[in-house]
Amino acid sequence: MRSRTGAGVAVTLLFALVLAGCSGASGHRPAVRVGYPFDGVTRFSEAERRVLHDAEERLVAECMNSRGFDYEPSERGGEESGADNPYGLLTPERAADDGYGMTMRAVRNSSVGKDEARTKRSESPERDRALTGTEENRKTITTETGTELTFATDGCLHEARTEVYGKSWDRAFYTMQDLSNEVIRGVTGSAEFSEAQRRWSECMSSAGHEYETLQGPLRTIREKLDEQGPTEEIAGLELSLAEQDARCQRRVELAETTREVQRVEEEKALEGHRARLKELRRLRRAALNSARSVMADE
Repeated sequence: MRSRTGAGVAVTLLFALVLAGCSGASGHRPAVRVGYPFDGVTRFSEAERRVLHDAEERLVAECMNSRGFDYEPSERGGEESGADNPYGLLTPERAADDGYGMTMRAVRNSSVGKDEARTKRSESPERDRALTGTEENRKTITTETGTELTFATDGCLHEARTEVYGKSWDRAFYTMQDLSNEVIRGVTGSAEFSEAQRRWSECMSSAGHEYETLQGPLRTIREKLDEQGPTEEIAGLELSLAEQDARCQRRVELAETTREVQRVEEEKALEGHRARLKELRRLRRAALNSARSVMADE
């Protein structure tokens, strides 16, 4: 039985984080920051995701109303952007401030209900077809990297998405997402990364933590959260584990190694696809401008 509410855990954890932040060491060399491949072109910040979501929902509602159906725009749920890199890299500052961010995220998400506005089937087949489209108007496109995308082109969801992102978005986005995943696999499968991770594992072992990969500490916290939910004890464990993790990463210069290997892998993956990267950057800016324009139009 849990003896504290989510709000109580959040307050306690925030107090612990303040104390941890105050005790952080200063004067060390600046942390090397590594993000997602291609400067994170396939990712959006939480604020950007919110305005894109809200703009789509407003346009869906307008479309459904024009077809004679009610539609209540849904609010964006508690989903968050997640880690700022795909490798499990952690700076000492981030570790001292929020650990891996997992316990606090669990506290926030525990108070947010799941939005089912888009996925819940209604009792009206006509309304469903107006929203999601019809089978006879389904279209399949194949990206340059071989990913097949199938969608109906006559539903309000597609109409709203196209108005925000443009007709070329899916082909460009999923091509670059595939290439980003290719880069990540190349980095984590490289001899340089594996050797740095091995030395990190030895460092963690010397501190009493037996993990072979960077995902190990996160798995430990995730399993405890799944079993018990967010508690003060798990919050404390997460902070101490993350701080030791970050110290070991820095000691073996894991971020520096990852950054250099990622640069090489990006160059390899971009062969024949540089125009797509340029296009997606343009489409990304246009989508955000479009979404902001929709939300500004009262």
